[in-house]
Amino acid sequence: MKNNKERWVIKAGSSLVAGTESGINSLFIESLVSQVNYLIEKDIEVIVVSSGAVAKGMQELNLKDRPSTLHLLQAAAAIGQMGLINAYQKEFDKFGLKAAQVLISHDDISNRKRYLNARRSLETLLELNVIPIVNENDSVATEEISFGDNDALAGALVGLVSADKFIMLTDQIGICSGDPTQDFDVVLLSEIDLDDPSLDLSSQLGSSSGRVGRGGMKTKINASRIALDSGAKTWVADGRQNNTLKDIFNGEEVGTVLLSQRSQLQSRKTWIASLGSPSGSVFLDKGAVIAINNKGSSLLAAGITGVSGNFDTGSLIICEDENGKEIARGLTNLSSEDIDLVKGLNSRQLLEKLNQAADEEIIHRNNLILS
Repeated sequence: MKNNKERWVIKAGSSLVAGTESGINSLFIESLVSQVNYLIEKDIEVIVVSSGAVAKGMQELNLKDRPSTLHLLQAAAAIGQMGLINAYQKEFDKFGLKAAQVLISHDDISNRKRYLNARRSLETLLELNVIPIVNENDSVATEEISFGDNDALAGALVGLVSADKFIMLTDQIGICSGDPTQDFDVVLLSEIDLDDPSLDLSSQLGSSSGRVGRGGMKTKINASRIALDSGAKTWVADGRQNNTLKDIFNGEEVGTVLLSQRSQLQSRKTWIASLGSPSGSVFLDKGAVIAINNKGSSLLAAGITGVSGNFDTGSLIICEDENGKEIARGLTNLSSEDIDLVKGLNSRQLLEKLNQAADEEIIHRNNLILS
């Protein structure tokens, strides 16, 4: 379960991570790790989504172009993943930090059980002060279920871990007024409101992804929409600079800030509403129904009379009144087993019953959507 620390998801693209000789740009990784260490010293939790495994595998296999066949792509990814994580750990060793390789497929996000397992794994690594290095599981993914690029994976990951900030590092200064590879007169767009009805990003959507990558500016804009819907502040910024992440932390103007006209809370609730089928239900007494509907309260154990279904912490569940009518749904802080133990108890009794540190709210009001 997320603590009070701010959490950042940082995505590094192939154009930055890939190198010409060793297959990995060691200078970029050195700079990125140094900045990540800076953030950690500022009490920020960091998850890195890193491309580069396929590029490293291409170098090992002496391939000039990205594999076009699935089996060769999988082989290149499998070979390159080892070199990629070793390159990161070599730099993290300088700061006494540990990194962990986490491979995620589309099904890990779309399947609720795998979603919870992935979330739990990442939460545990962060609690252990380990930096997760996430990549799409290209070595086993198929075209039908793959994200297609790490931008989309990173955007989905933002919601998975409830990140506060999402920074996509690229080999451009940010999102520009046109494609800088085709037009040298373009200017940086320092701020873009993706909810602006007059917004026209047609020139940006066609920018290329380079020799070893799959994503262009189009995928970054699409990933930004996903991240904004989960409530994260979002940037597309220049990863070639050695202080980009530090500048963002210190409130400097960096790259392009992506905005939404909705509040962060509204965006998060939109994301919660999109999570699909609930895993179970809790039944509320009249007092809890009134508190949630009329007072904007969180759901406490004292107002729960029963529980249905088998679900884990973080699951999407339904809140029903005494007549079985849905009044709200949200993300639970306790499993169905624990809720059954503490239903009807006040906050002090809840903590005594569980005999462990726990949230007083079964569902916090920020994670609760009225029906």
